[in-house]
Amino acid sequence: MNCQRVQDNFIDYQDGTLPPDESAALRTHLASCPTCQREWSALQEITRKLDALPADETPSPRLREQFYAMLETHQRDADAVSPFALARNRIDRFFAALLPSTPALQFAAALTALAVGVFAGARYFHPPAAIPAEVVDNTAKHEQEIAALKAQMKEMGSLVAASLLQQKSTSERMQTVLATMDLKSPDRKVLSDLVGALAFDPSVNVRLSAVEALAQHADDRLVRAGLLSALPRETAPLVQVAMIELLTSIREPDAVPILDRISRDETADKDVRESARRALAVLRAPSPTDTLKNNQPSTPLVS
Repeated sequence: MNCQRVQDNFIDYQDGTLPPDESAALRTHLASCPTCQREWSALQEITRKLDALPADETPSPRLREQFYAMLETHQRDADAVSPFALARNRIDRFFAALLPSTPALQFAAALTALAVGVFAGARYFHPPAAIPAEVVDNTAKHEQEIAALKAQMKEMGSLVAASLLQQKSTSERMQTVLATMDLKSPDRKVLSDLVGALAFDPSVNVRLSAVEALAQHADDRLVRAGLLSALPRETAPLVQVAMIELLTSIREPDAVPILDRISRDETADKDVRESARRALAVLRAPSPTDTLKNNQPSTPLVS
């Protein structure tokens, strides 16, 4: 018998209702188990204290008198009129005297109150000033940009499920990505599949190959948005460095805040942080084209 079984049978054993074979097993276990011995001693101590309690005494005759006196006090308090009830009765009588009692007069009073409310609203409450057309146009333009961004992110998210359903193994997904490298002018579906593989594929090798495949199409707006969206969530240092170098090569200005956060992240890989710092130095420096334009002499005006 285990300890739990023995302790559960203590009461029956003490009362003598436990079967003989179980009683013998309990005694054998109790003789060699210190834990059950302590529990048995505690039970015996509790039993001894209960047996030592005095027998119930007959209640005092005054107990019945005190009980009925207390009951009478509570009954008297319950029958007393509440001050809140008196105030409510007075309010009800006030409105009963103020408002008409017949339905026709009540309907007329309601119409009068409605007319007063309409007049006061027209007289004292003016509609807000019209929003300038320029503000409306800016708001509409901002909402259109947000809608376009949401549609783009939805497109990027939906491609993953389709890709994983069609390509079961990592090697098959890798072959699909590598096959796109030979395409000079891929359609939007191919670019979307590549961006989805870059952002969501569980294989590091597939994501790294996706970066290489997207490099020759980095001028596309969808590809740039995919790189900017995938870089903050990427955890593989090799893929991070590859994306950082690609964003640097196309001089993507929107990558600066992301790279700045990566360069300051102490939990990021050391090589990734260093790559982000170098990329920031390149992106924050003036481009050779801008330098050439600034150094060109201005055309003199012909008088």
